[in-house]
Amino acid sequence: MVQLEEVEDQDLVREQPGPYEEEEDDDYTDTDSSLSDDDDFPSSLAPSETALDRIYALKDIIPPSTRRSIASTSSNVFSALKSTALFSGKSLYVISTGGLMVLVPFMMAMIEEQQIVEMEREQKAREMGSEIMSPGAQAGGLPGAPGAKASL
Repeated sequence: MVQLEEVEDQDLVREQPGPYEEEEDDDYTDTDSSLSDDDDFPSSLAPSETALDRIYALKDIIPPSTRRSIASTSSNVFSALKSTALFSGKSLYVISTGGLMVLVPFMMAMIEEQQIVEMEREQKAREMGSEIMSPGAQAGGLPGAPGAKASL
């Protein structure tokens, strides 16, 4: 049978060195900090890492499973945005070319129809103007023309 015996660690029992309770420095404040002065920092000890190095070092902080999920999510989002952009571009092309193929001939036909209507109005205005200028004259002057009297 095994018997357990508690052994005290001498380092834990011994009093550790530290600030003494008699010395109170509550009223002391350091207003001239040497850590905040950049002039005191020797250039030979300046850190040589860049911001990109620091960001790359964050890789070690994030667990691999989280990194994989972030990478897959960002890949899925990028893929969805890319396919949406391609689909919308192709759709816009189809709609615009279809619209041009249908609307341009339609607009040309409407413009032509408006020109014909305008020409008919001008012709009627000329006829009415000539009737006003010569009220006794026959319209057309040819036998069998509308408005011409038949001669017997």
